Amino acid sequence: MGHLQNLLNEVDEILKSTNESQIQTPLVHHEKQENELTKALSQYFGYDYFREGQQEIIEAILDGENVFAVFPTGHGKSICFQLPALMLPGMTVVVSPLISLMKDQVDTLRTRGIDSVSLMNSTLAWEDYLNEVKRLRAGKIKLLYITPERLRSRRFLDLLNTVRISLFVVDEAHCISQWGHDFRPAYLSICDAIEMLYPRVIALFTATAPPDIREDILNVLNISKPKVIVQGIERPNLGLTVIESQDKEEKFALLEKSLISLKGNGIIYAGRRKDTEAIAEFLQERGYRADYYHAGRELNERKRIQDAFFDDSGNGLDIVAATNAFGMGIDKANIRYIIHWTMTGTLEEYCQEIGRAGRDGEDAECLLFYLHRDRELHEWFTKESTPDKLSLLKLLEALENLKGAGNYRLMSMEELEWRVNFKISKIHVGLTYLEKLGFLKRWHNVPSQLSVRFRTNPKDEKSAQSKLYEQLRERRVTDILSFCQDLELSPRWLMEQLDELQNDGHIQYWGKIDLMLIELLQDSELFATISEDQMGLGDYVKSKHGQIDKMVGYALSEGCRMKYIRNYFGEDVPEDYRCNTCDKCNPNDELF
Repeated sequence: MGHLQNLLNEVDEILKSTNESQIQTPLVHHEKQENELTKALSQYFGYDYFREGQQEIIEAILDGENVFAVFPTGHGKSICFQLPALMLPGMTVVVSPLISLMKDQVDTLRTRGIDSVSLMNSTLAWEDYLNEVKRLRAGKIKLLYITPERLRSRRFLDLLNTVRISLFVVDEAHCISQWGHDFRPAYLSICDAIEMLYPRVIALFTATAPPDIREDILNVLNISKPKVIVQGIERPNLGLTVIESQDKEEKFALLEKSLISLKGNGIIYAGRRKDTEAIAEFLQERGYRADYYHAGRELNERKRIQDAFFDDSGNGLDIVAATNAFGMGIDKANIRYIIHWTMTGTLEEYCQEIGRAGRDGEDAECLLFYLHRDRELHEWFTKESTPDKLSLLKLLEALENLKGAGNYRLMSMEELEWRVNFKISKIHVGLTYLEKLGFLKRWHNVPSQLSVRFRTNPKDEKSAQSKLYEQLRERRVTDILSFCQDLELSPRWLMEQLDELQNDGHIQYWGKIDLMLIELLQDSELFATISEDQMGLGDYVKSKHGQIDKMVGYALSEGCRMKYIRNYFGEDVPEDYRCNTCDKCNPNDELF
């Protein structure tokens, strides 16, 4: 039966292939495969050997297995999909949440002479985007990086369907789970994309997903059970220390004392913006080159701080006091310490943030200033961001009452915030619930106004594309909503047609992306008949409080702290395990 299934799989791949000349003979024998992998690793990346776990993942992908890899930050997970992408026929699509990280990986590959790599996102100039589309259609792209938001465009999915997708990679896969610490609504579109693109292999990667989160991710994606590979999250060069404090004043005393022995660059994470500002001022008064970073600062200020922190010339910043906004993309190899002024709300978030220290392999210290009242902060965050039935109903009714075209609504988050008088975090969670319950669907962000430059007329004068082209010329459209209302057009259809006209070289359009496009699927009358139990609101709160409990458990643990972390992430840890790097196994007298 296994031989027959393998044969059927091979036939299916041949039928799906758009270019038979690209089909390669599968690597059958393990020894031959190992030799091929080592040779390819050296050829493309200049390495002579794999890190632990990397080869197992790559072999599984090349053998046609779906994989779910939980790899610690800085362990080299990108190699696990980049290498098979270059070896497999067809193309690999990598969905990643942060443009700066994608750009770094693409630039690094190109410096190695690998040109069959591409990045398609909103930062590309029009001519550059068109050029990448041509390269994709010509089969010149082996590895394509995109954001999850791009998968909400049917036009883009149709483009991907013109080539063979051998591997579909979801990086930072924990963003799929609503129960995860970094949920991202756009990741919900991945399920529809997988169903439409039908990739040969699906590979999920994350550094922070315990067993219950992994199960939720698989339930959302509805894919066949993957091979799960959990690489130890332990980082032997990281010292873990927790110091309990009684109040904020004691935290400042602990900070001043700890910095006497901590040398080099460091990040101090705090839960409130005002705390980051107070910490930075405290440090500046004591002669440290320090600044604060949070989402409330202007973009140019945040860029200035990040650039100064990365400056190792001796003129940059030594310390940044920051909220978790100073997060993904902070890939500085020589960070010597991470201090948590405020306990994080989840152990996943904590491990992700301390994982930014010591990426050069040298020793680094990770300190947590534990104050019991910090728990109340995270419980408050949960309460403020969790809607009940009445607030969800209010949100849905507000959407219904917004101006729109048909079942579509174009709205700004600021206007919605004003109408319902909720915090932005609560609106985001509320929209997610309404989408999961089937009452709406978020498509993509669009501009409220457009500027259009006309280039060439579409050849088929009777086509819908040609008619739209003429309507655009006649009206000189600037306001998307008015244009759709006057002509009774769907805003979603309009945006897809604009993309198509632009991709085909007929027009070029500009516009500041400032609105969210939402399609209403069910009305508020139906919603009023659903109970809170059916909505699962209690489950959300219970899950969030459980995550806080686990973080408190880590802070108050009497045993090895790394053992506590490894158990949490589902690793099999011997009963007598000792990490010898935490304050319980090996107290650091130099610090305190």
